Amino acid sequence: MEPVKFSNEEMDVLSKVGYRRRYARDEIIYLEGDAANTLCIIRSGRVRVLAAVPDGEELTIEIVEKGRLFGESSFLSKSVRPTTVRAVTEVELICCTIEQLIPCLCRNPEILTKVLQHCSATMNHLSYALHSWRFLDRYQRVAAFLLEETETDNPDKEITEQCLPYSHEEIAMCLGMARPTVSQVLKTFERNGWVRCAYRKVYVLDREALAGRDISAK
Repeated sequence: MEPVKFSNEEMDVLSKVGYRRRYARDEIIYLEGDAANTLCIIRSGRVRVLAAVPDGEELTIEIVEKGRLFGESSFLSKSVRPTTVRAVTEVELICCTIEQLIPCLCRNPEILTKVLQHCSATMNHLSYALHSWRFLDRYQRVAAFLLEETETDNPDKEITEQCLPYSHEEIAMCLGMARPTVSQVLKTFERNGWVRCAYRKVYVLDREALAGRDISAK
């Protein structure tokens, strides 16, 4: 499903009620446990949403790109951030407090609708991720991730023509798996002719095969 994004015109409207912040590549935007007091819209660049796991590692929940928002926990009174967010590239954000945002949403029903759609999409994404971690094996998890990420072109994430511009390490981080495990699965897929791997890229060649129920047995 194509992600819901704010248009440049809508981001201009949001810029007038909030303020802009810039972050360098790899800079922390906020940490898990920080006070949740602003909602952020990405005017340019990409960020990585991370969650800590018991072994001390960080699990990538999602990569969020231009035109999308993050920090929905700000809608809850006196809440804290449940995740850490780090800049993947140079990033420009529009940051709004809820007090600033509510009057704008009342005046702009189209923007309000997109905010609600973003929140719904986040819940759907987390529900799907939990299902994947609980019920799918390593082959099915990698296949499902490749299919979901390349379902539609997304130039803001540099995803075009069934090509995912991620390294094996980055895919492993997104799936909470060990890099050697991801590499072994991708080698199996490549041997079967379902994908083609290049430097920091995975090309999906056979979506029907990757979506097969008996993929683990091949």
